[in-house]
Amino acid sequence: MNSLLMSSSIQRKMTILIFMCTLIPLLAHSILSYSKSANIVNEQLQDYNHYAMKQLVAVTNMHLKEMDALSRDIQGYLLALGKKISTNPKSYHEYLELNSFIDFLSFHVSPIVEGLFVITPKGDILGSRKVNSASLLENDWWTSPKNQQQVWQWSGFHSGGYYSSPQPNGPLISLVVPLHLQAAVPVGSRILVDVNAKTMTSLFRSFELDTKSYLEIRDMHGLLVYESRDKPTFSDNDYVFSETLELNSWTITARLPQSEINKSSGVIRNYGFLIGLFSLIVALIMARVLSGNFTGRIVSLHKSMLEFSRGKLDATVVVKGKDELSRLGARFNFMTEQIRSLIVNITRTEKLKNDAELRALHYQINPHLIINTLNAIQWRARMAGRSDIDRMIYHLAALLSENLDISHELVPLEEELETIGHYIKIQYYRYGDSFTYTKDIEPGIERAWIPRMTLQPLYENIFYHAFDDGVGSIALEVYRDRHQIVLSIYDDGKGIQSPSDVTRPSPPRKGRGGLGMYNVDQKIKLHFGEQYGIRIKPNDERGTIIEIRWPYQEGEKPSDEN
Repeated sequence: MNSLLMSSSIQRKMTILIFMCTLIPLLAHSILSYSKSANIVNEQLQDYNHYAMKQLVAVTNMHLKEMDALSRDIQGYLLALGKKISTNPKSYHEYLELNSFIDFLSFHVSPIVEGLFVITPKGDILGSRKVNSASLLENDWWTSPKNQQQVWQWSGFHSGGYYSSPQPNGPLISLVVPLHLQAAVPVGSRILVDVNAKTMTSLFRSFELDTKSYLEIRDMHGLLVYESRDKPTFSDNDYVFSETLELNSWTITARLPQSEINKSSGVIRNYGFLIGLFSLIVALIMARVLSGNFTGRIVSLHKSMLEFSRGKLDATVVVKGKDELSRLGARFNFMTEQIRSLIVNITRTEKLKNDAELRALHYQINPHLIINTLNAIQWRARMAGRSDIDRMIYHLAALLSENLDISHELVPLEEELETIGHYIKIQYYRYGDSFTYTKDIEPGIERAWIPRMTLQPLYENIFYHAFDDGVGSIALEVYRDRHQIVLSIYDDGKGIQSPSDVTRPSPPRKGRGGLGMYNVDQKIKLHFGEQYGIRIKPNDERGTIIEIRWPYQEGEKPSDEN
């Protein structure tokens, strides 16, 4: 046998080897598959059902938390000082208070929230929708002893028949919250939050159909809240798992019958033998094909390697598949491509290096040319007795020196404040006393690091977009808030038009302003992290507040400076 294998071709050896390696595992699999498959299927099925239960609980908790949040919002409104809501207004002020409260309730109604109400001890109902008060107050879940105990109470699923047209298109779930403190309504009033539970019950039904499980929900007292329509016959071997909701301590229990678990094992048993037999036939055919493909690719790879070694740098191997030979061929192609790219890159890199050196030299010459020219103009103005032009050019030269200094990105706060001081001086020369400027800097934070040229784009934005002809006032405030520096710029200009109270700079659209402010925000995030940057909000009286936050750091420069 050994001599026969030694004298056979590689293809025949591989055919026999592949077939034997296939036959032995298949025989072992046929013997062990049935005994092992049941356990594997059971575990996977149980894991899937457990995961589905987690998702079901998460969605249910989300609905309950929304109800809880709505009830707390209503409590906050009612407990506000100075509010007095009358169900029977007798003055115009009382009428406005009542309408304002109803508008507040209506504002919180959504496709999920069916209605929000406040029921007084006398049975008067204030709400976002019209309801039949008698029908509501006579409902079993409302008149139950638990609901009369003046404690937070979650109802089970119930009908919304007490609503006027249009009636809810599904069952409801309600939260009743009593008011024990003096509020805008009488003590003993109760808040009612109705949520349409059609989505929840549909989700329960989908869970039952998907997992083939029986679902049951009970409240904290063990009373039944919900159960599946079809109740199977229970057994001790059923898989039972349960979860408890956070807010109301309801328990959701799912029971998976043992008969459902065994179905998959039966299918494996019936098809196992046929698949094993078919696999043996296919293995014999594939062993022959794979062995021929294997030896053919070895010959092709050897040929390409010889061509490349003789100087044919474009020699490649046709790669098919993802096995070891395919990866070897791909690595050979990658190696040849890297060598070709290296030759091209060496030439391109040398050219780029020369271009970069020329640009660097140009950037060094241009700033010196600008500063030297300004110094010459300043000298001529001083000789001519034009002190105003002399000082203006002095401040401009100092400002440009900071702008054109690219040696380091982070500077002490006091240096940045000195730079913006030059900018303000220039604006005074331009606009005169048309604007006022004040600053309040907390002592001891002057050495905190800040990105260079952070303030100038923000001040330019105020002068060119917020002020008309430089008329207005600017106030700068800098202080330390624990481990952060807070820098606020107040102006009384035109203000911002934003749908929210607080906005962040966004990339400017083509042809619009705002590029400088956006770049400053991105620079702060680049140095200190995404949680820092610029916030823009309207001033209480008029204008805009620009607030910058970044971490307080002093001493040696931070290690992440570009």
